[in-house]
Amino acid sequence: MKNFFYSILLFLLSNPLLAAVREEPASAPVETVSMVYVVVFGLLFVGMIVGFFIYLWMNDKGEPQDK
Repeated sequence: MKNFFYSILLFLLSNPLLAAVREEPASAPVETVSMVYVVVFGLLFVGMIVGFFIYLWMNDKGEPQDK
């Protein structure tokens, strides 16, 4: 029974949420990147995903499969 209580105590002491509560509250991050780069990245990211699905859709319609 002691081992059970010691394991619970060790778990609570090593819990990262409790460690975060004990430290000072974090301040908001400082803006280091221009929003232009974020928008360009977002457009490229979404465009690559859409392009990939269009590529899959076009290749799926290509050949009939014989079973």
